[in-house]
Amino acid sequence: MPVTQVTVHLPDGLWQAVQLLAKDEGDANTVVIRALEEYVTATRKHRGRPRSGKYQKLVSTLSMPVSDLHLSARPASTLKMLNIQYVYELVQKSPLDLFRLPNFGEKSLREVKEKLASPGLTLGITLDDDA
Repeated sequence: MPVTQVTVHLPDGLWQAVQLLAKDEGDANTVVIRALEEYVTATRKHRGRPRSGKYQKLVSTLSMPVSDLHLSARPASTLKMLNIQYVYELVQKSPLDLFRLPNFGEKSLREVKEKLASPGLTLGITLDDDA
């Protein structure tokens, strides 16, 4: 079977998620290839049905807008003021980073942690730029 070279352009949010996964998988290329393999396999098996896979779920969660977390007004407005638009941007903040923000107290911090815990995320995740 002939080998075809393919260039894949990913949005920044998706690329950040790929880099996060690359820590466990070895490199970003491996993650992209496995995610594409899962996508193609799922598409063939489940035409018209929702796709599943650990990569798709994580990438989807990290690249979703913070507004989809349905935070209350105070933490939502503070994050908006800081231009934190996506979950991958939020998870890179430490609890101390958020606690230092004006109008961001213990209750807001607890709410953010609870909303992130639901899909299995936490604060303080480091996303390397050179994965």
